[in-house]
Amino acid sequence: MEAICGRLQPVLCQQEANQGMDRMARLPVFLLAVSALAIAGCGPKAEVAPAQPPAPVFADEWYMFSAQPNGASPIGLNIHETKLGPQGRIWQSGKMYPVRNAVVSADAMSFIVPGLDISWSATRSADDKWTGSWTTKEGEVASIMGFTNPPDLDGKTFVTLADGRQMYLDCRGTGAPAVILDAGAGSTSAAWSPVHDEIAKTTLACAYDRAGHGLSDPGPLPLDTAAVANDIEAMLNAAGVEGPYVMVGHSLGSYHVRQFANTRFDKMAGMVLVDPSGDGQRARFAKAIPKLDAIQEKTRNEQKALNCVATMREKLVVHADPLFAKCGDGNDAERMEQTQSEVDAMEGASTEQLNESRRSYGDMPLIVLTRGDYVIGMPSEFTGADRDAMKKVWTEMHVEMTSLSTAGEHRVVPNAGHSIQRDQPQAVIDAVNEVVAKARELAVKP
Repeated sequence: MEAICGRLQPVLCQQEANQGMDRMARLPVFLLAVSALAIAGCGPKAEVAPAQPPAPVFADEWYMFSAQPNGASPIGLNIHETKLGPQGRIWQSGKMYPVRNAVVSADAMSFIVPGLDISWSATRSADDKWTGSWTTKEGEVASIMGFTNPPDLDGKTFVTLADGRQMYLDCRGTGAPAVILDAGAGSTSAAWSPVHDEIAKTTLACAYDRAGHGLSDPGPLPLDTAAVANDIEAMLNAAGVEGPYVMVGHSLGSYHVRQFANTRFDKMAGMVLVDPSGDGQRARFAKAIPKLDAIQEKTRNEQKALNCVATMREKLVVHADPLFAKCGDGNDAERMEQTQSEVDAMEGASTEQLNESRRSYGDMPLIVLTRGDYVIGMPSEFTGADRDAMKKVWTEMHVEMTSLSTAGEHRVVPNAGHSIQRDQPQAVIDAVNEVVAKARELAVKP
C-alpha cells in the first residue's frame, strides 16, 4: 500500500496544481508536446481532488493528393522515415489507414493501403510535379496527380519513438492514474471501443496499437512480451503520459501488461486482466484438449505454407485472386508478420520472460475477469467435454494470476465469451473504475 501511495501521490498533487494546463495542452496540431511542469514541495493532504493531467499533444505533417480514385474525397498522406525504412498512413473522410510496403526515393514512391485494398505508384517530373495511379481491389487503374500544401488536420494521435517509428495512441478524458488499454493478439485499439469512452469519464484512458497493428508502424522482430513492454514505456514517455498506470490487458495483452508490471513495478497503480492468456497455456491446453492445438494452428500453418507475407509485400492481392481469402488480414503483410511473431513467442520467449521477471504485486489493486460462456466463439469441433476442459484450465490460470496480489479479485462474467469488453462491456468498465478508485484511495492514505 505504501509503495502505491508513494508512486501516485506526487502525480495527484502535481496535476492538481497543473489543472490550468489542460486547455493549453489541447492547442492545434503542429505544436510540440507540452512539457510537464515540475512542482516542488507538494506534501500529503487529507483530501485530494481527482487529478486533471493535460492530454498529450503531438506534432505531425500531412500532404494532400489533388485527385482521388473513384471520385472519393481528398486523401492526405504521411510518409516518415524509421530505422526499418519508410512508413506512413493516409487520411480520407475523417478515417486513417496504415500505409504498408512503402518504397520512396527522390523521384518515385509506391505503397499499399490494406484497409482500402488499393496500391499507389507515382513518379516526380523534372518540374517537381508528381503523377501516378491507384490500383484498386478489382485490378483497375485510376489516374491521380499532384500534392497540395499540408492541410489543418488533427494529428494528436501519433507518438514518435527514438528509432523514428510512430505509434498510434488514442487518449481520452483526464485524471490520474492513467489507464492503458492493450488488446489481444492481432487486435487493435478499436477492440476497446465499447468501453473506452466510459472509462474516460473517470480518468485519462489511452488505447494504443502495437507495432505493425492498426495505424502503428511495424517494429523489429521478434515481437515478444519484453519488446512490447519496452514499446509501451517509450510511447508513454514520448507522449508525456505520466505514471503510475492502471494497465488493462485482454487475452495476449495480459502478457504485455504483466511484463510491464514485473519490470516497472514503480510505475504501477493497478491492473485489470480481461479473460487473459496464461503462461505456457498451449502445453496446458494440449494436455487437456489434445485436438485444440491442431485446430488453432491449421489456418496459420496454411498461411505460412502459402508464403502470404511475402506475397502481400510484393503486390496488392486483388479480390479475384484465391490467395486473398486464404491469406486474410486484407493485404496487410506487416500486421500478419507481427501477429505471427507475437503468437509464436507466447510459448517460448514471452513465457520465459514472464517467468524470469515474476514478482509479487503486494497489495496492488488487481481484478481478473473470466468468461462465463464457453459456447460463444468456441471451435465447431468442440464437444461438451472439450468445453468443460477448457473452462477448467482457463479458470485455474486466472486464479493463479489473481494470487499475484494480496488484493486480487477474480470475477466470472456471465453471458460473456472471450471478448468480454464486447459481450459484457459494463463488467470491464466497472472493474477498471473500481481499480482506479482503489488506487486513488491508497494514494491519499497516510
